[in-house]
Amino acid sequence: MGRVFADSNVLVPFSVMDVLLALSEDRVHEVIWTDDLLDEWERVIVREHKRSPESAAQITSAVRECFADTKVERAEYEDLIEEMPGKDADDRVHMAAAVARQPCTILTNNAKDFPSKALAKRGVRVTDPDTYLGEIAEELPDEVVSTLVRLAAEKSRPPKTPYDLADDLERAGVPRFAVMIRPLLPSG
Repeated sequence: MGRVFADSNVLVPFSVMDVLLALSEDRVHEVIWTDDLLDEWERVIVREHKRSPESAAQITSAVRECFADTKVERAEYEDLIEEMPGKDADDRVHMAAAVARQPCTILTNNAKDFPSKALAKRGVRVTDPDTYLGEIAEELPDEVVSTLVRLAAEKSRPPKTPYDLADDLERAGVPRFAVMIRPLLPSG
């Protein structure tokens, strides 16, 4: 099972975050996270009016509780932050956390902010979520389909089918994955 660290820009809209966490619940991969990441996500989601402060806090609280065993403590990566390339302080923190738990894949929609060659030397791969999810679907199609079917069955407000989830994911920035997974989903 691979380890994944999702940059905050991957976790908005929520549908990609939901699938990444569901795949972690089903042990397809392991999502690692930090308080720094969840705090940043919460600030961004509220600032962009995607969630109320209360709703955003509920989501981060649920992640902290349900995925407590995959948290990377600041003490594990704090000494690595200054060694990380780049100018963005948040990105350097994320890189340090991924290095602390390498081998790891950082998922980001801003690959230019995560120097892939420098990070590869530290056991960290950088890719976008669409590429990553496509690779997982190619490698473990039954597991990915099973996760999407389970996730859809859990949706009640509003109810969703696996095809609805694929549509949501396509709109959320993982269109190649959505196109790839649709023919694998059960009909009816």
